[in-house]
Amino acid sequence: MTATPIRAGTPNYLVLTPDYRDTSGGIMFLHKLADELCQLGENALIWPLGFTKGQPEWWAWAQNGFKMLPGTASRLARPEDLHADSIVIYPEIVHGNPLGARNVVRWLMFPPSLRGTADSFGPKDLYFKVSDFSDDRRLSGGAQLLQLFSIHPAYSDRGNPDRRGTCYMLRKQGKKQWLHDPAKDIGLDELGHEEIAHHFNTCERFICYDEATMYAQFAALCGCLSIVVPGIYQDRATWSAQRPIAKYGVAFGLEDTAHAIATRHHLSNHLRQLEVEGKETVLRFVERTKREFG
Repeated sequence: MTATPIRAGTPNYLVLTPDYRDTSGGIMFLHKLADELCQLGENALIWPLGFTKGQPEWWAWAQNGFKMLPGTASRLARPEDLHADSIVIYPEIVHGNPLGARNVVRWLMFPPSLRGTADSFGPKDLYFKVSDFSDDRRLSGGAQLLQLFSIHPAYSDRGNPDRRGTCYMLRKQGKKQWLHDPAKDIGLDELGHEEIAHHFNTCERFICYDEATMYAQFAALCGCLSIVVPGIYQDRATWSAQRPIAKYGVAFGLEDTAHAIATRHHLSNHLRQLEVEGKETVLRFVERTKREFG
């Protein structure tokens, strides 16, 4: 898609993010947001996480080493792109307001209280959430939805009739009681998408300790029995109410496998519908930020 020309007088958006990695859902969301905003005609730029305007040497470094979303309509910000009218978008991992921005958006992809950053946010910050799971109503009063879920092309069922064994992923929740056998089961945390998709298509079962990752859905798309280990939430109803992608195809605990198997056929269409709805949330994001920040 060709980006819409930027309208004259449009304030810019600066999205703080690490360089692009397609193994991190949060980083993918941040880069995709900048790209979607540009597709809508907004001036949206990527600002490398960890650098401030008072460090001009970062621009030379970023020019050579910073990875962007392939084919993005956005570009890397320059120090002069940060000005009084900039709308700065911080993920919840960012402590405080390192760019000293007047117009601050906090995009919550994981509960900031669990990140340890919640107490550093400003009283006038504007909040958006990926899902109810990541919101902190004490801070936001109820954040507006902003999500960009998408299906990675590596994940599909290849029709393997002879699945065996268990694979697992710890991610952010490795302190839970283990349901896998580390001596024989296959750990996926350090692997790329193609390798993970291979194991999802050869293993019978996937144990996922992170209640907030989309890998549980990717496993189900590959025909693997996907089981999320409870911890933050204790029952399916509460968990799926907080996570829009969690409605179909994934078991919440070992006793929930019947639901996962019975609803797996709904998952692909559900995720594609969420992709469409995600673009609509970006439109509402633009309307809200322009209204609030003028």
